[in-house]
Amino acid sequence: MIDDFLVAVAWAIRSTYHLVLKLSPGTAVLGRDMLFDIPYIADWTAIGKCQQASVDQINTHRNARRVDFDYAVGQKVLLKKDGIIRKAEDKYVRSYNVTQVHTNGTITIQLRTMSELINIRRATPFFE
Repeated sequence: MIDDFLVAVAWAIRSTYHLVLKLSPGTAVLGRDMLFDIPYIADWTAIGKCQQASVDQINTHRNARRVDFDYAVGQKVLLKKDGIIRKAEDKYVRSYNVTQVHTNGTITIQLRTMSELINIRRATPFFE
């Protein structure tokens, strides 16, 4: 009984249309349409270009809102909270001092008695 259910769920996942691939995963892998007995030859180059165009569009949209800022040692930053943030809740924890700036897009901040290496996407400059 559970085997029949798992087979049905697996088929449903494989036959669901994928927006990036522009076809179902089962069609891409098996080379046949999952609903009709029609052969399909995947154009992986076109699929890769479509996926890269989608990634580029998302990056362009996100980068448009970014402010170019260089962090410096001794500067204060606000750290974004992890998890679900409610509407009326503050997005940031409190200000922390930057102890080291790295070239790979990370900074080290001082958290009471220990240091933590964080990505600059989690930090926002703090201006007093």
